[in-house]
Amino acid sequence: MYQLLIKNAHCVNPEREFSADVAVADGKIARIAPGIDADANRVLEAGGKLLLPGVIDTHVHLPWPSASFDSVDDFASGTTAAVFGGVTTIIEYIVPDESGHILPFLDRELIKAGMTARCDYSFHFILRKVTAETLAEMEQAVARGITTFKIYTAYAGFRLEDEPILRALQKADQLGAMTCFHAEDGLLINFASAELEKAGQTAIRYYPLAHPRMADTSATRRVLDLAEYLGARVHIVHVNTADGAAMIGAAHKAGMRVTGETCPQYLGFTDAVYKSGKPEAANYILAPVIREQADQDALWAALVHDDLQTIATDHCPYSTAQKQKAGDDFRGVPGGAGGIETSLPFVFTHGVKAGKLALTRMVELMATNPAKLFNLYPQKGVIAEGSDADFALYDPAGETAFEAARLHGAGDHTILQGLPISGRLAATILRGEVVVEDGALAAQQPGGKFLPRQKYRE
Repeated sequence: MYQLLIKNAHCVNPEREFSADVAVADGKIARIAPGIDADANRVLEAGGKLLLPGVIDTHVHLPWPSASFDSVDDFASGTTAAVFGGVTTIIEYIVPDESGHILPFLDRELIKAGMTARCDYSFHFILRKVTAETLAEMEQAVARGITTFKIYTAYAGFRLEDEPILRALQKADQLGAMTCFHAEDGLLINFASAELEKAGQTAIRYYPLAHPRMADTSATRRVLDLAEYLGARVHIVHVNTADGAAMIGAAHKAGMRVTGETCPQYLGFTDAVYKSGKPEAANYILAPVIREQADQDALWAALVHDDLQTIATDHCPYSTAQKQKAGDDFRGVPGGAGGIETSLPFVFTHGVKAGKLALTRMVELMATNPAKLFNLYPQKGVIAEGSDADFALYDPAGETAFEAARLHGAGDHTILQGLPISGRLAATILRGEVVVEDGALAAQQPGGKFLPRQKYRE
């Protein structure tokens, strides 16, 4: 007897769409075929709805410190929001202290996640300092299945200089690991911010000037240069400019082991959001900043043409009180926005339905490529026999709008408020267990599991 039988599904993989029944046994996809006639503990009638591989969000913060605040989602609330958005796997960033030690913080996160996570999870390590101890602990981390590290080129307490970056990049590559980069030029941001402060231009409408375009492009170019010198594998996160996407795309197509990610906030908005003069403008304070319409258009095109390979969220919600405490002064506003629950309906509506992305490419960007790039494939990210039975069942019919009151994380607002939504999530299935159905939790106990990842082979 099967664990679950999904009938009459419109299945979507990167290479094709097809109609089939999907049978699940022991958490794995056991059979895919039309007209499966078999006993199952649960039969789920899909009725032609879209059966997608579960979304894999490779960039979340649960929580993150900024401007003296911690963001409001933890593993319990953040992964609850995730499964209500069709997300079945996340990769969280572990924030160590500035000692250079990283391993002690892994056990803490494993305990928290193990008790409360509703979806499967893995981790990246942020490197805030690179010492001999850091390099030794990187090796131990890889042995424990954490095969990605993150480096910042900006922000006090996080920014690394080129020499430690090179040492960390070299070590990661020797270990069969990948390095992710937050690519902004911290010195240029600091200088621009100081100049604005001297001029009394600290209102939110000036925020993009505190993060000059060149801060994004010069840091991206520098990261690519260092990666090319060492032949290292790198992934540049939350790309926000046409120039950055083009540089990453050129490097990727030239054979460098370089990939890039962008986020819904850069695909849905322009820098006009900072100029409203309303308190809600603070909600869009995040880094890197939201750029111009030409950048938004270029980012959509970059996703189509494989200059960028993944969509993730940089999920990092703060409360309205936290966001607006500093008033109209960007210096005191914590940077970040929520997105883990809204990414799938946003991309489906404003990408697929708007004619900017093929449905198969959306699946590739949000499930298959994340699984491949972060060594979870073919366990995750594809509808195939032998893969984990992780699905987002999406009903494309109907029109609604994003409303903060209908979301399930700890945040009390969404930057997508009022934007249209095409369709709705009908169910989220994790390893064959229905965890969300028709807008309600179907599994009361958290069932997420830690996913150790293998070394990179090439």
